[in-house]
Amino acid sequence: MNKNEILKIIKTYGLAPNKKLGQNFLIDDTIIQKIIDVSQPDKKIILEIGPGLGSIADPLAAKAFLYSAIEIDSGFARYLQDVFKSFESVNIIHGDFLKCNLEDKFDIIISNLPYNSASEILFRIAKDFSAGAIFVMVQKEMGERIMSQPGSKIYGALAVTLSYYFNSKRLFYISGESFYPKPDVKSSFLKLTRKERYFKHRDHEDVFHLVVKSAFWGRRKTILKSLSESPHMELDRDRVKKILDLSEIKHDVRSEMLSLEEYIKLTEGVVGAKI
Repeated sequence: MNKNEILKIIKTYGLAPNKKLGQNFLIDDTIIQKIIDVSQPDKKIILEIGPGLGSIADPLAAKAFLYSAIEIDSGFARYLQDVFKSFESVNIIHGDFLKCNLEDKFDIIISNLPYNSASEILFRIAKDFSAGAIFVMVQKEMGERIMSQPGSKIYGALAVTLSYYFNSKRLFYISGESFYPKPDVKSSFLKLTRKERYFKHRDHEDVFHLVVKSAFWGRRKTILKSLSESPHMELDRDRVKKILDLSEIKHDVRSEMLSLEEYIKLTEGVVGAKI
């Protein structure tokens, strides 16, 4: 799909790219082929979130066993439904991924994530779906946050939470010239490979999320101060000290210095304290 084809579709269907929704369309055939090659969709059950005008929908659908796409923009969904109306193995859904009930049946989930809702979409994929491989295109800045390590200035709740569910790998960068309209930023294409979830009880996993959220609610605070003053949990200072001691974590360490394993230890301490 090239720029002229996109302009023709937009004119025919009376559409307009919505910058707020991150509607920049991939027009680089080399990048499209790289995405197909690394995602290995052959005979798989695929979900694409936000396919737009279908830059990668056609090659994905051609190789997949079943291809589903959920598109929030009614005009784009209408266009894709027209394109794929004779394909029995393709299902185009008009809806908001964050609100729709979808069956957890996918082998692969793939998406060019809009910046303003990328974290929410990733968290929903992590918690509510079991697909083994997730491929996402994100702004370079967000990709760096996802891939960040303890001690980094950009390490935060996003990196900790996603590292609980996935091993993350950056596959390649994509320049703005590969899109129409051309965005102002560079993009990263990431692969998130599903890990076995440490906590077997959903309520313990919920505590883990509260602990991470509490640790980073006031950045640059010590972990003792963050947890004991958190608006997300009710733990007094003495209880937090005991939990930290049991977890062998210093009281004055900052939240951004702690690893996933240490956040898991903290969660086990908080669960044991029966918050």
